[in-house]
Amino acid sequence: MENTPRLVTKRLVLDRLTMADVSQVARWLSSDAVCRGLLLLPHRSPEEYAEMIRRVVEQYDTAEDYFQWAIRENGVCIGRMSLVVNRRHQSGMMAYSLAESAWGKGYMTEALTRVIDFAFDELGLNRIEGDHFVENPASGRVMEKSGMKKEGYARQKYCKEGVFHDAVLYAVLKSDRT
Repeated sequence: MENTPRLVTKRLVLDRLTMADVSQVARWLSSDAVCRGLLLLPHRSPEEYAEMIRRVVEQYDTAEDYFQWAIRENGVCIGRMSLVVNRRHQSGMMAYSLAESAWGKGYMTEALTRVIDFAFDELGLNRIEGDHFVENPASGRVMEKSGMKKEGYARQKYCKEGVFHDAVLYAVLKSDRT
């Protein structure tokens, strides 16, 4: 199967990032509000955004079991989502980010639900998991609306700029969908 196939929802298209997306990604990833809930720090130059996208584009043809989608509304890249698959354990770890202008509209729930369906139905996975900084409860609401269940906390799981952050863990099993 092609890594990162095109997925469609009612309002969105999830497909591969391209170098043409650099300016759109830079627009929302340069936001402190967006990056506050991510390990990613806001990039400071157009060259840094271009390098980030170039590495993603390069991985499409070389990395196995690595999926990363641009989330598009009306052709505009408003976010991205990744899924890293562990075939041995039939599981996947997902992560996402979304432009602040798209918050509160249900786009991320729609995209995540579609990726979960893809992971179970097309990849044959048994478990999808994700986490978020405790300081970003909106991300937990997205996961819950997508059918994921809170499993617990990981204390001081992430270190960002010298500050440790606790994470809230979520997962959904294929059997949860029945």
